[in-house]
Amino acid sequence: MAGNQSIDLHVHSVYSDGSLTPDRLAWLAVQRNVSALAITDHDSLAGADDKLAACLSHGVECVAGVELSCELDGREAHILSLFADPASGCAGQLADISRFREKRMRLMLERLESLGIHIELPDLRIGESGAYGRPHLARAMVEKGVVKNLNEAFGRYLHDGGPVYVEKRRLPMAEGISLAKKLGGAAILAHAGISGLLDDLDRFVEAGLDGIEVYHPKHGGETIASLLAYCRSRKLLVSGGSDFHSPGDGAEIGSTRTPRELLEPLRELAAARKG
Repeated sequence: MAGNQSIDLHVHSVYSDGSLTPDRLAWLAVQRNVSALAITDHDSLAGADDKLAACLSHGVECVAGVELSCELDGREAHILSLFADPASGCAGQLADISRFREKRMRLMLERLESLGIHIELPDLRIGESGAYGRPHLARAMVEKGVVKNLNEAFGRYLHDGGPVYVEKRRLPMAEGISLAKKLGGAAILAHAGISGLLDDLDRFVEAGLDGIEVYHPKHGGETIASLLAYCRSRKLLVSGGSDFHSPGDGAEIGSTRTPRELLEPLRELAAARKG
């Protein structure tokens, strides 16, 4: 890679609700001149070896990470742990969350069955030990001919409060930040500008937040400028990522053009935390 390199510290793979393998993600990163990639699957560090090997084979730096499902006053909030340690003794807490995700998926399959739609857990393609999510079920419904596309699956069955929906487990915000740090990573608030949490940033900082995902495809220039100023004022680290899940979803790998120089402070913090 050469010239105008960027990093993407928030993408998803088949180990959670993304549609591509780590190898394909790393290949796409090279095509888009992304020199460092964090595959931050939901509530799981599964496939760490696979992700590292994929990045190495394509000459992309691999940043181990996970996106934790959290909540603040009943509102969803996502905390990234960047440069997390897959061998951390706290990884067992992630396994507990993954087990709950499987239980939740089985309940949703039961609700589909009651509607006369038969889909089994093996029909949901997921990386070994990965985390189940609604997109897995939506894709299986498309493949089975139950619906024509993912939008129909969510619109008719899987939307919040829909006939198949089951509430997912979320960590309290402060607990999620603590876990992100215990995993040896930098605790970063994801897509702050589209989560309805901008007025609550001080509460995240008071709970120990390390930084904010400033660069995001859905953050406009005004939001980015405001978040950069906030990070400077509170001495927070800055991160960025596309939140890529599938091709054609509108947020392609590298679409954030996050500056490469933001990587080293994140790495240094995580290294100090592990040491």
